[in-house]
Amino acid sequence: MSAEPDTATASAGPLAHPTLVGESPPRLGRDRMVQAWVATMAVSWFGDAVWTVALAWTAVHTLSPAMAGLVLGAEMLPQAVFVLVGGVIADRWDTRRILVTGRLVQGLVLVGGALAWSAGVRGAPLLLSMGVVLGTATGLTLPASATLSRQLVRSSDLATVSGWSQIGGRLARLLGAPAGGMAVAVAGPSGAMLANAVTFVAVAAVLTFVVRPRYRMPRTPHSSWVSSLRDGAAYLRRDESARLLVLGLAALNVFVSPVIALGVALRVSGSGWGPAWLGAAEAAFATGAIAGSVLAIRWRVARPAQAGFTVLVGQGLCLAATGIGSRVTLIAAMALVGVAAGSASVWLSGTYQRTVAPSHLGRVSSVSSLGDMALVPLAIPAFGALAAGSSVLAAACVYGAAMAALCLWFATRPGIARLR
Repeated sequence: MSAEPDTATASAGPLAHPTLVGESPPRLGRDRMVQAWVATMAVSWFGDAVWTVALAWTAVHTLSPAMAGLVLGAEMLPQAVFVLVGGVIADRWDTRRILVTGRLVQGLVLVGGALAWSAGVRGAPLLLSMGVVLGTATGLTLPASATLSRQLVRSSDLATVSGWSQIGGRLARLLGAPAGGMAVAVAGPSGAMLANAVTFVAVAAVLTFVVRPRYRMPRTPHSSWVSSLRDGAAYLRRDESARLLVLGLAALNVFVSPVIALGVALRVSGSGWGPAWLGAAEAAFATGAIAGSVLAIRWRVARPAQAGFTVLVGQGLCLAATGIGSRVTLIAAMALVGVAAGSASVWLSGTYQRTVAPSHLGRVSSVSSLGDMALVPLAIPAFGALAAGSSVLAAACVYGAAMAALCLWFATRPGIARLR
């Protein structure tokens, strides 16, 4: 069968759309390849959650508080340093090879760490070294991960696949956190390392033997790295809709993450409710997010990007409500924050992948990722300082109001409203 353009993006130009190779994808309900890929990614996220909890437990129980913080943040800096390079790599070379190489490297690092730990080589130097290498591999391959769905399914199915991934990721983290605590208690840090290594190898195996891209992505010329990055920036300057989506997605977690990661813990601790209520709030958020993703998959709105930002206006009000000193209000607010996050993520991510020119998807995705990596670590301590200087309720209201105002601005931009 001759190669044909994916009609949903053909208008973007001869170098900006993928071409169909072979037969058209089947309906998603019967697409075993995509289902296998989504399931495997959920298993990988489960392994990440296991290792994250095990690493946190090991760090705080074997190292000083300052060194523990350094170990826990060791992956973030190399991710931020290399993610833009990863965007250029994603737009130049074969996606599967990039991802298989990255997952195998991560698996080998974890196996090596487990062997070293079992042999008595322990402490901060080992954990820091592992964090740096794992973070580097993540930064170099994360943008390529963002382009794979575009190569497997029709544009009209991107939101549904995104929803499946959102649900899989939420379930993986919900189940992986307690599993990580059990793993480090029973098998020690080396057991948790090996468990996560197995999931990376599983991803590499599925990519090698099961996943076969159905759309050929346009690749950028082999110009210099700097020229490639400049071309990506020029594309965002030209395309208003893509630029607004990137800015909007990069800014959202700046307001949500501090409230969920720190504000809720401060509210529970300051009210003397006990750690069980912190767990209940996290569970309410995860459950609401899963429900929101299911809702968004089933409810096809005419203007998904506008609908996503509009829903997030309401999420801002719910973020403010988490600061109220009431258990019932906290659980209800966290559930609604989750519903908004789950539904908006499906609508916005599907629109994002359909809107951004596939020839630039890797580089544009790297910019979105860098926004999270650079801004969220600054926003969390700022929230803590604001809460310490006023109150948790005041800090939650400031962040929630800023979130609502920002999303209302995005929802009313012509470049967002025209996206269907």
